Amino acid sequence: MTIIDAIKKGLKAAGVNEKYAVKVQKLFKIEKEDDIDTYIALFKDNILPDLENTSAIEKAKKDAIAEYEKNNGLKDGKPIKSAKKTKKTVKSEDDDEEDDDEDFEDLPASVVKLLKAQQKQISELTVSVSSVVSTVTTSTKQASARTLFADAKLPEKWFNRIDVNSETSVEDQIKELQEEYAEIRQSVIDDEVAGGGYKPNSYKPKERSEKEWLELMEDEENSNNGTASLGLDE
Repeated sequence: MTIIDAIKKGLKAAGVNEKYAVKVQKLFKIEKEDDIDTYIALFKDNILPDLENTSAIEKAKKDAIAEYEKNNGLKDGKPIKSAKKTKKTVKSEDDDEEDDDEDFEDLPASVVKLLKAQQKQISELTVSVSSVVSTVTTSTKQASARTLFADAKLPEKWFNRIDVNSETSVEDQIKELQEEYAEIRQSVIDDEVAGGGYKPNSYKPKERSEKEWLELMEDEENSNNGTASLGLDE
């Protein structure tokens, strides 16, 4: 059984459409069957709802515009032309405004006003729905990034440094943060060694929580002499 087959089996058992198997595999970089159920649960609880909302909003957007245009005899926000009026020579983009006026020729002023108002409403509806879709898409990306960030064991407040809409992938951004985190921790230890605070291999520093390490790193960044204490005498 391939990894994709195993993921499909897990998705089916969890009541999730099997079409997401490839997405789950790529999202969590699954290479073996271990913990597949855990990854599927994370996907189902944190990512799937946003994906379904995005699809529903996109469909609602298209359906709303199509229904509005159907009810008002429009296509792409303009009145549907008769056969005679479709036989026009090709014009440059500079003539678009003139073409719009020709679309309404021979119509009463009150009807022209109504049609233009409808065009504006359709345009505003499109912008509004597009904004909602963009927000939901960002939310989906953040949920995915949150899962990867949690696995990286980085300081919680560093999550704000990740830009889910950046051209740099979330994975690469997290990798850079991990490297920075490791460098800061090593710098703290090196400074303490240089200051004679402890000797390598002769003393093992006590285990520290993420919060304690973060405080030490912040002390180092704000220090005037570039050194920070590990509190090894504690």
